[in-house]
Amino acid sequence: MLAAGCGIHLLVMLVLWVVAPADGRAQFAVEPQADTPEEFDAYLVVLSKSTPRDIISAANDFERKWPRSTLCASIYEMELEAYRSLNDSAGAIQAGEKALHAAPNNLAVLAQLAYLIANSSSDPPQLARAEELARTEVEKSKTIKLPRWMSPARWEETQARLGTMAYSALGLVAYKRGNLALAIREMETAMNLTPTPDPTLCYRLGMLYKTSGDTARAIQELQKAAASNDPVLRQLAQRQLKALQP
Repeated sequence: MLAAGCGIHLLVMLVLWVVAPADGRAQFAVEPQADTPEEFDAYLVVLSKSTPRDIISAANDFERKWPRSTLCASIYEMELEAYRSLNDSAGAIQAGEKALHAAPNNLAVLAQLAYLIANSSSDPPQLARAEELARTEVEKSKTIKLPRWMSPARWEETQARLGTMAYSALGLVAYKRGNLALAIREMETAMNLTPTPDPTLCYRLGMLYKTSGDTARAIQELQKAAASNDPVLRQLAQRQLKALQP
């Protein structure tokens, strides 16, 4: 749903570190700092890398040298994004789990990891894990206390993007469990949250409508997917439209 790369990582670093204080309401945490100039320099090296494989290599070097660094949570997030861009779901999930272990309430990681697991596995325990992560993101994002530097408009946009990913994960989980009606509701919620139409989401929702027998709405969503710049997705959507409109 969200494009992989430095944009999301910047979003994560600036926005999404949260903690749960005594009143149970999530709030933004202070961003971790390096303990030494050498540690910070090594962190900057990771940030300077532009290709996924270089990011992963530099991140592994950092982890070996500073395994207890508070910056490791950010390093793991960069690894997650790098593996995603390589279409390596297993590597991305492993990096995401490490990121959550280092920063359990990171909303961006919760949403992304939920989607990655739901999209790549049909194993019941894995689907349960994806559902847990997605619902945690949704609930914590509702109660978060915004810092003064975060405008409500900016947070609403961020919350919508992460909510889209979380509800998409819930829709995938429901579909793989055989609950078509719930899958459609969750995907519709994701669609209503997304700031701009997402062709992949349109395709998924169109296919759910097709499976449910709602041809009119299936065609509507598949037509949106067929306008995608992604040639593979466009071809898939066109093929489905041809079957629905002989």
